[in-house]
Amino acid sequence: MHIAPLTPTFDNPLRPGGLPGWQIRQVTAYIDANLDATLRTASLAATVGLSVSHFTRAFKHSVGVPPRVFVIRRRLAAACAAMLASDAPLTAIAHAHGFCDQSHFTRTFHETIGVAPHAWRCGNSEHCRRKMDQNTIPLENSVISTKLVS
Repeated sequence: MHIAPLTPTFDNPLRPGGLPGWQIRQVTAYIDANLDATLRTASLAATVGLSVSHFTRAFKHSVGVPPRVFVIRRRLAAACAAMLASDAPLTAIAHAHGFCDQSHFTRTFHETIGVAPHAWRCGNSEHCRRKMDQNTIPLENSVISTKLVS
């Protein structure tokens, strides 16, 4: 299975049937600027003045995945960056990156990346690791707390 990069390469010579680099850049910029909005293939095709069917075929030929998959990957990449950069709740991050709710975000994230967003965030975020370290009870305090309980 071929997985297209999150950032299309523009240095490849134009393949017959594909989009020229300027159109890919224009569509990618439009997607990135509107990640929080509903992005329909018709609106993406309109940004470069093509019909939906021609745009969809040419985009997939150029980038390697259909526009819908590309949009999801861009949303997930931006959401990953937001999870690492802030402590915002996953619900807020999901809404800010075009997912209808946290459940949709979690399902899409898990299907694409292979782990749940919270687990990914804790595994990749320095802040989350520091927070976990602060919540662990040192060995000497655990002995004291067991004596208090018994």
